[in-house]
Amino acid sequence: MARTRSAEYDNIHDTILERAASVFAQRGYAATSIGDIAEACECSKSRLYHYFTSKEAILSDLLTSHVESLLMKCRQTLYGYQDPEERFRQLTRLFLNVYSVSRDQHVALLTCTEFLAPETRKVLVAKQRELIAYVRDILLQLRPDLAHSPTAHVDTMLFFGMINWTYTWYHADGAVTPDELADRTVALFVKGYANAPAPTTTGAAHAKPDGRHGSRHEGRGKE
Repeated sequence: MARTRSAEYDNIHDTILERAASVFAQRGYAATSIGDIAEACECSKSRLYHYFTSKEAILSDLLTSHVESLLMKCRQTLYGYQDPEERFRQLTRLFLNVYSVSRDQHVALLTCTEFLAPETRKVLVAKQRELIAYVRDILLQLRPDLAHSPTAHVDTMLFFGMINWTYTWYHADGAVTPDELADRTVALFVKGYANAPAPTTTGAAHAKPDGRHGSRHEGRGKE
């Protein structure tokens, strides 16, 4: 019979991910070494390798757990809400509240995904597309006339463009709470969205084919 991992193991594992996220967010993945992560965790590199086989393994676990948590919370949040605008409001509140308490994980997701192995990145991007689909489906409930238009995807990505980069300027402990910011975002987006004209062209929307929210390109770094 396989031995069950101790609570201490899981706690240390999660602490490593949390501190690695902080280092990745501050320095970028390429400029971060295993030694940097070990220093942030106040442990030796050999102890770090007891939990993870490599720097990439840390990044993979970090990003995967972050996106999977977002997906789970999305499903839980949307359950029980039928009105499209209220669903949109609750989902926006969820995103901005998660971003405010998991800023480092969010920054790592936006800036470090490109450093994953192709197969791992493919799986992660598929999960991100699920998040995008939740928003797109709600927006199409608000504007069913756009169901067969490339504008539906453009509008969805415009929404993520509004919220994903709030980490560069927004502070949750400031004058505006995450819920207030979310409600303001929904008000600005929905009221403008309701009155936006349908597109006059049938051309395809120009967007990243892998559905990612953007990334910061970095040079070759430490291993």
